[in-house]
Amino acid sequence: MEFQRNINKKIELHLDSPESLLLLGGRRVGKTTILRQIQAKLELKNKANFFLNLEDPDYLKLLNESPKNLLKIISPNLRKLNYVFIDEVQYLKNPSNFLKYFYDEYSGKIKLIVAGSSAFYIDQKFTDSLAGRKKYFIFDHSILKSF
Repeated sequence: MEFQRNINKKIELHLDSPESLLLLGGRRVGKTTILRQIQAKLELKNKANFFLNLEDPDYLKLLNESPKNLLKIISPNLRKLNYVFIDEVQYLKNPSNFLKYFYDEYSGKIKLIVAGSSAFYIDQKFTDSLAGRKKYFIFDHSILKSF
């Protein structure tokens, strides 16, 4: 439990930064749990937030058609910062383009916090370096690396 609290604290330090946050790691290391815990903390502070799981084929289809469809799914209030949690981001056809688009077009209005598993899929699908647009948190059951 202490390990998970430390991870959450490290991630929470970057919630107000402009970069997208990417939680990457193998299956069953707690990425979804951490997303939900941080989301619950934001809800307690009355911060606008939304959660999407891309194992839902309807969401996945819409986001693969166009990143802009996210705005139809969540209906954000663009006069304030909206936190959007996306689980299983590796299912997107082009996750790096999706993240780049929202950073470039909606920085300060939409903050993406995404989780993905399977290093094989992540390595092949994140084709853009997203330089200056992301903060990675890579972890397994015992360690956390961030860069």
